[in-house]
Amino acid sequence: MSKKFGVIFRTRRLVMLDDLVETGDIMEQLPLKEKAVFKNRPSRCPDCDSKEMAGIEIMGSYDGILLWECDDCESMFLRFSSEETKEYLESAKGVWTNPHDWGFVPKSEFN
Repeated sequence: MSKKFGVIFRTRRLVMLDDLVETGDIMEQLPLKEKAVFKNRPSRCPDCDSKEMAGIEIMGSYDGILLWECDDCESMFLRFSSEETKEYLESAKGVWTNPHDWGFVPKSEFN
């Protein structure tokens, strides 16, 4: 399994666009297995039938989950149409953050 980037929660992951793609066509670089749109989190991965599905949030794109990802096979699936997803991803180009500016929250104060 490859290293997961971003802030990882139980059923979602917060990442930067640069963690997912490099320069070039954004949509071609995502490991999308199909163009089907899943508005809600799939109960099982359409590719490998795993129950371990997570939402992917991308800083600077959409305020919420933009893609679905299987934690087992790492396939990604659309939450919105390809065109709409590409627009959201394009808006995240050049977004950056410094984790040292986030502050420290002790684990005892996590939700």
